[in-house]
Amino acid sequence: MLRFLALLPAVLALTLVPLAAYAQEVPAEAQMDLWCGTAFELMTRDAPPDATAGKLASAEIFADGGKRLIDRAIPIFLEAGYSDQALADYRSRLEDSVGRVVNGSARAHEDAAFSFQDCSALIGQ
Repeated sequence: MLRFLALLPAVLALTLVPLAAYAQEVPAEAQMDLWCGTAFELMTRDAPPDATAGKLASAEIFADGGKRLIDRAIPIFLEAGYSDQALADYRSRLEDSVGRVVNGSARAHEDAAFSFQDCSALIGQ
């Protein structure tokens, strides 16, 4: 029993290290990047069949910008302690939430975490 008690601090230290990494906060900038990148990804995912060349070119700017934002945010989420699976789950929930804003009613737009203008500024638009 005394041997177990002597090992207890080491065992606790090893088990708490992953928890400390998981408990870290994701910076607000990375959260905004992922939210806005997801919004742009959803906005540009399915082009209407009658879209003009100009609209397609404009959509491509937002699609590329959204991808850059997501690519910038993902490593920060992982560094903050998200596992690949936890991040995939979070992104799925985020896509559902953002999808309601992008495709939703006026009320959904009022609940948006960020405005179109806020997100556009991140990609220089």
